[in-house]
Amino acid sequence: MIFNSYEFIIIFLPLAFIAYAAAQRFAGWQAAYGVLAVASLVFYGQFSVLFLGILSVSVVSNYVIGNVLIRSTEAGKASGSLLAAGIIGNIVALGYFKYMNFFVDIANQVTGGGISHLETILPIGISFYTFIQIGYLIEAHAGQAKQQPFVRYVTFATFFPCVTAGPLVLQREIFKQMEDRKDSVLDARRIAVGSAMFTMGLFKKVVLADSIGPFANTAFNGVAAGQSIDMVTAWAGTLAYTLQLYFDFSGYSDMALGLGAIFGIMLPLNFNSPFKATSISDFWQRWHMTMTRFFTTFVYSPVAMKGMRKAVGGQYEPLRRYMVSGAWPIVFTMLVAGIWHGSGWVFVLYGLLHGVAIAVNNGWKQFNLPKISPAMGWLMTMSVVASGLAIFRAADVPTALTILSSMWGVSMLFPDIAAESVSLVLADVFPMILVFGAIVLVAPNTQEILSRDWLSCTPKPDSFSSFVESFSWRPALGWSVATAALFVVALTNIGSNSSFLYYQF
Repeated sequence: MIFNSYEFIIIFLPLAFIAYAAAQRFAGWQAAYGVLAVASLVFYGQFSVLFLGILSVSVVSNYVIGNVLIRSTEAGKASGSLLAAGIIGNIVALGYFKYMNFFVDIANQVTGGGISHLETILPIGISFYTFIQIGYLIEAHAGQAKQQPFVRYVTFATFFPCVTAGPLVLQREIFKQMEDRKDSVLDARRIAVGSAMFTMGLFKKVVLADSIGPFANTAFNGVAAGQSIDMVTAWAGTLAYTLQLYFDFSGYSDMALGLGAIFGIMLPLNFNSPFKATSISDFWQRWHMTMTRFFTTFVYSPVAMKGMRKAVGGQYEPLRRYMVSGAWPIVFTMLVAGIWHGSGWVFVLYGLLHGVAIAVNNGWKQFNLPKISPAMGWLMTMSVVASGLAIFRAADVPTALTILSSMWGVSMLFPDIAAESVSLVLADVFPMILVFGAIVLVAPNTQEILSRDWLSCTPKPDSFSSFVESFSWRPALGWSVATAALFVVALTNIGSNSSFLYYQF
């Protein structure tokens, strides 16, 4: 059962909301959060009882450690060793389930040994709920958190709209809403707008992402199976995957925000038209925004601060100072972010590519090199993004290198005439790429369409364009009919084997 399933839409969601609303009306908000916590655990548990057990151990352990950290900090005895132990415990658990066999592969490559893979499992969403709780521990140690009832903590750590694939919420933005609830649980307008956002996200996923995905699968799976690929087909397959991932993750993010709003818990914005970015730094301020925030706050900033102290103390000349205090922290942070997505060398390469690109972009600005036009900046940014996603999607490094060498013409110097070629119907895929690309680059995004009713705890921009303001959704007959039609189209296109791509990360 996932967001784009009949079981979720027709059974789970209505029952969960009815129970939530009834509990609030008859027993208050604390009881409502109890129902929401149970509903979230049920939602997660239907993937696997074992997964639920692992999540439960993580939640209970972090809640206990967090409370001890909060009490220690309030008493003026902040325990750095306990924080370190809590973080290490989370990382070890994540490392075991997600990276152990990758470590085995590395050991075999280094030693030439024949260590067998372990029979491990990968709980859905473990990267997300682990890092959400690491953030909680860090903020508890910093004195930014208060002790919360266990029911509220469970809701925060397991809230079903974001437990499987984000956004990476912070405790302060969720607990504050729980403490200050003064709205009605049956706020008709909020529920209507949340449902509209969920519908738009559902349409993006099942109609757009799932329709172009097979073309990407044909290209990448073919190369992984040993087929050759020419430049045009390589670009077609990569752009198909780029748009598939865009609408898949954008759709999920919209659905998560809409579900949060329906239950009166506003989630942070996680997706903001990233393919309109004109620099790679701008891209990462728009794509997976809460992941960028997490790694900037908890990884980049401490490393950069240490580098800055080292650079100042060593009285480095400007270029070396930037390398130590700017470039290295960026590359290291993006390397960690790449590995966070999955175990495998393709994720290492993906992180390094983006880290180097951001370091070059920021250094270009810092040293006042000639300005790049927005059009050229967009073209360069999308070249890095597409190349990175070719690596990201590839089953292994050889597949990634084959795709990239074909995309950028290197393979033409060394043609593999013996290999069977990937067969992709370009007459079918290129029109979809053009139409979907136009939607991405020209159309207003979901939060712009729903800008009259801001559904995120992320602050609303000061203003939108006059076109967006005039086009924005409102509770009127026309918009209601359009939303209903969109929902019917999406509902009738739900497939039985459609899952969110970020579930695998």
